[in-house]
Amino acid sequence: MTNEKISSLIDRYMKVSFYVNKMGELLIKDQICDVLTNEQYYTLRFIEQQRLCTSTEISEAFYINKSAVTSNINRLEGKGLIEREQDQHDRRVFHLKLSNEGAALLHKTEHKIHKLVEGIMTNFEYEEIVKFLDTYEKLSQIFIEMKNRELEEL
Repeated sequence: MTNEKISSLIDRYMKVSFYVNKMGELLIKDQICDVLTNEQYYTLRFIEQQRLCTSTEISEAFYINKSAVTSNINRLEGKGLIEREQDQHDRRVFHLKLSNEGAALLHKTEHKIHKLVEGIMTNFEYEEIVKFLDTYEKLSQIFIEMKNRELEEL
């Protein structure tokens, strides 16, 4: 492949990546209500999927520093959406879980987002969606491997 073709593909990727990410964030923000930021929504979703987790696990999963996670967790706890439980074996460790209010809000939000994504997916054939998701998952894995190599080099 020529440098010109590669450059053209890079430009296409950068343009579409920006618009898809920006518009996706805006559309999701419209669905998650005024109570949550996108980051808080994804944090609640992660905690729900893990059932119990620590702030360190969130930091590692989202590749963000602990102080940003702590700030996010404090806001979510202040809103009554998560609870902290002290570890029985190590009193320095706190596990995070959704409160009943957090679980209810997440369920309501997930339903709205599901409807949004379902509406988008109806514009594509099933095979197109599967192929896109396979490619997107591959891209995600490449990014994760690149980030992990970068962290190992530190």
